[in-house]
Amino acid sequence: MAGNGATFQNDLREFITAVERRGELARVKNAHWDRELGAVTEVLYRQKVEKSPMLLFDDIPDYPQGWRCAYGMFGSPYRLSLVLGMEPALSDNRKEMLDHFRKHIRKGFKRIPPKMVKDGPVLENVLRGEQVDMLKFPVPIHHEDDGGRYIGTACGVVTRDPDTGRINVGTYRVQVVNGNTCASYISNGKQGRIHRDKYLKAGKPCPVVIIIGTDPVTYLAAGFTMPDSMPEYEWAGGLMDRPLELIEGETTGLPFPARSEIVMEGEISATETTLEGPFGEWHGYYAGDAQQEPLIRINRIYHRTHPILTCAASQKPPHSHLFERCFLRSAALLDALEGAGIPDVKGAWLHQAGGGRTFCVVSVKQRYFGHSTQVGLVASQVASVGYISRWIVVVDEDVDPTDIHDVIWAMGTRCDPKSRTTLLDHCWSSRLDTLVTDKTLPYNSRMVIDACRPYERLETFPKVCQSSPELAARVRAKYPELYR
Repeated sequence: MAGNGATFQNDLREFITAVERRGELARVKNAHWDRELGAVTEVLYRQKVEKSPMLLFDDIPDYPQGWRCAYGMFGSPYRLSLVLGMEPALSDNRKEMLDHFRKHIRKGFKRIPPKMVKDGPVLENVLRGEQVDMLKFPVPIHHEDDGGRYIGTACGVVTRDPDTGRINVGTYRVQVVNGNTCASYISNGKQGRIHRDKYLKAGKPCPVVIIIGTDPVTYLAAGFTMPDSMPEYEWAGGLMDRPLELIEGETTGLPFPARSEIVMEGEISATETTLEGPFGEWHGYYAGDAQQEPLIRINRIYHRTHPILTCAASQKPPHSHLFERCFLRSAALLDALEGAGIPDVKGAWLHQAGGGRTFCVVSVKQRYFGHSTQVGLVASQVASVGYISRWIVVVDEDVDPTDIHDVIWAMGTRCDPKSRTTLLDHCWSSRLDTLVTDKTLPYNSRMVIDACRPYERLETFPKVCQSSPELAARVRAKYPELYR
């Protein structure tokens, strides 16, 4: 799919080299694993947002030089376009990035099965038995009030469906309990949770692999919402236009990428639990509290020499791993709307201010009565938006869904709140939802806001007061120094 001959898509170190060559990498020394790594990242991204560099922390107190933590892998449009194999110029325009990405996914994409291999850089060091110790790595406390050290944030949790054999790779948080035990919170409805619960309900431990030094393409695959019919490793192969090389774990048989930085292998217990949480989550809250989760026993650790632990510290938006999530979920939403047979959807964006989930905008060129309502209702429930969504705004094609100023302008001038909003109840949520009070009933409500011109008034609605594209281009060309 990428078609550009890039080799860094499944090698974090080669990706870092390419990012540094562009001037988008900052090396930070002597920041402490206890809260400082997350704080440095948060303060920077709140100040610079998508202009922030990728951060590579080294000389972390209590740990050897060269044992590093990386934050903000895809925190800028350029870095995301780099791993997607796009021309750098495309990163200047979100809509063009989305259109290019979807063109390849929908029209030129071929899933490519992985290739199993016997060796790879991740096997440079193999820890077994008493050697297994997660705290050998500089595992951060990411936020001031976290319940402990979280080794899994920008990670890939690998499970196998015991009924179908399908391998799933998902990003779920993982907290260290001690050197060889940990726990993971997985929201209801997620594929990894479904796999896990099948084993546990049968009274069997669930085999698991946790990739905590993820290569770029596996990290993208783990975070991309895709149907069960599309295995993440095959999607990754299609993205690279070559098979992803995988190694089979010694104790679980589960596959993991040969060029990973750090991989842990073990079992999720069917009988033992431990307290997990709280953890600062994607929406900027310590929601969900601490709760008992199944204990995970780690029996193997594989890692490269001088390993890099990939991290994603969620904070109050904007934060360091929001851009790629907004981008991928927006692309998946557009695919879903197209797949539902809805015509003339022109764009979409899940906004960073909504944590990439709670504020969704779709633009449409209206073709019939009820068209905009149809778009909003379908968008509110598809997989990329359905989980803990809150506001779905539908706008006309002349409104840029990625521009929050444009969107609020449309809401304020084209939406009558009494007649052009639809309230939905008993929708998909989880205990992480700040407004869910009964954690045993994780429902939420959401509103579809029709901020389109009424279809019956398309020809008579007041004309927008804005310079034509031709006039705007002329003055930009005449006074280029003003617009640099």
